[in-house]
Amino acid sequence: MQEDQIEVIGAKEHNLKNINVVIPKNKLVVFAGVSGSGKSSLVFDTIARESSRQWQDSYPLFVLNKLPHFDRPQVDEIRQLPPSIVIDQKSLGTNVRSAVGTAMDISPLIRLLFSRVGVPSAGGSMAYNSNHPEGMCPVCTGLGTVYKLSEDALFNVNTSLSEGGGILFSQFDRGWQAHLYQNNPLLHAHKLLKDFSEEEWDILLHGSQDPIKIDIRSNNTGRVDQVPYEGVIPRFYRLYLNGDITKLKQSLQDEILSFVIPVPCEHCNGTGLHPNALASKINNYNIVDFMNTPVNDVLPLLESIESPLGQAISIQIKDAIERMIRVGIEYLALSRKTDTLSGGELQRIKIVPHLGASLSNVNYIFDEPTVGLHPHDADKIGQLLLELRDKYNNILVVEHNRHIISLADEIIELGPSAGKQGGQIVFQGTLDDMKRTDSFISQSMNSKIQVNENPLPWNEGFIIEGACANNLKHINVTIPKGVLTAITGVAGSGKSSLMTEAFIPRNPNCIVIDQKQIGTSIRSTPATYVGIMDEIRKIFAKENCA
Repeated sequence: MQEDQIEVIGAKEHNLKNINVVIPKNKLVVFAGVSGSGKSSLVFDTIARESSRQWQDSYPLFVLNKLPHFDRPQVDEIRQLPPSIVIDQKSLGTNVRSAVGTAMDISPLIRLLFSRVGVPSAGGSMAYNSNHPEGMCPVCTGLGTVYKLSEDALFNVNTSLSEGGGILFSQFDRGWQAHLYQNNPLLHAHKLLKDFSEEEWDILLHGSQDPIKIDIRSNNTGRVDQVPYEGVIPRFYRLYLNGDITKLKQSLQDEILSFVIPVPCEHCNGTGLHPNALASKINNYNIVDFMNTPVNDVLPLLESIESPLGQAISIQIKDAIERMIRVGIEYLALSRKTDTLSGGELQRIKIVPHLGASLSNVNYIFDEPTVGLHPHDADKIGQLLLELRDKYNNILVVEHNRHIISLADEIIELGPSAGKQGGQIVFQGTLDDMKRTDSFISQSMNSKIQVNENPLPWNEGFIIEGACANNLKHINVTIPKGVLTAITGVAGSGKSSLMTEAFIPRNPNCIVIDQKQIGTSIRSTPATYVGIMDEIRKIFAKENCA
């Protein structure tokens, strides 16, 4: 038994055919093969899962109960298995407060820096945190946006209050709340809303100058209570927009949001921060200025800090920023929301924290780290993988990219095909050895890219003018109709911003196929997702006379 290799014996997870494989340590090992050949079943569902399961077994029970549960994979034995760190394609989260700085763990250091050397000081580091009660704007609670009621959308002016449907918000158009508006003596309940006078509209919307109380009779007890009349607008804000609607049932949340539009909070100018935090500055920059500046331009700001209290923190921030620069995302600002990032940007953000780690003999497991990347960026990813390997780590990569395959110390190809025709080791060895075989991957590596030398002509197109989302510079472009169009460029060049922020809003009927997860329910299957499960149930019911 050699200690410089991982031995997998009898792997049977999913379509794996009871395979045995020896994986060398301290190498860049690429697992190749057609989609569905069993790569992920071997690397993620067998090796990574078993590593996580055994590692967690060392924790006490009260800690285990708070951690994700890992079942033992279908494998006889795995020998010399190191702990694993998985860098996959899953999103960083959908939290509206999540930004690049929080994902990179740089934001806490920036807040600590301002708490030490910011003038005037707003207090401790949490006083600069828009997600904390001490630092958040008291109006928008740190989100930077508030909801403004779209008043015109609330009413159907072609009907009356007594008919129902005059107020389109269901909570105000039925039950005792509808009674408030239908029985106000200053309003004509049978009059069409479009015929209301200016004074009647003002009473309906905002209430009357003199207090009015409406009799409300309980259906259960017959008791009559006098309820103060309140205009539709202040009542909507008081009950819903000024409170936490997330505690309401989802259908009601969705209905409320259909009547409002998000606008920047005027109290904090959309920053989400308390005024005390905004007033605190370092060399004339407040914390928002720091966070909104591309990280490449943040370095000079950090180097200009002379206070001994801040220099030690500045060094830690600079180290993290320099790693971002090395992977080519120096153009990002720390305040950039993670849900606006492209797939390539997300992959590199996940890799950056590990560049400064001093761990060794660890399994770093990557799931197609170059997916969606420009060849220029794929080369940077490849160099990062080699750097992690040179720290005496095991780099296991599931990948289709030719460049990454060509960098591998060892290639393990699964196949020969997908599904039931896959799940076997069809090749293991070096790139030179692979090129002499006749496998699918070998054919791909040896083939030349075919260029379309006769593209289809086009006359009409989708016109986009003044696109300025994220880093787009007010660009004008026409995207052809009726032909296959590739939107290309290095990661971060604005491709995703152009399509998701400019094209899709202008063409809401388009069908979007993106990199997001297709579902989060543990009950979700391909049959339910593509919509055929209902038909299968109907057939079974019919055949069984149900």
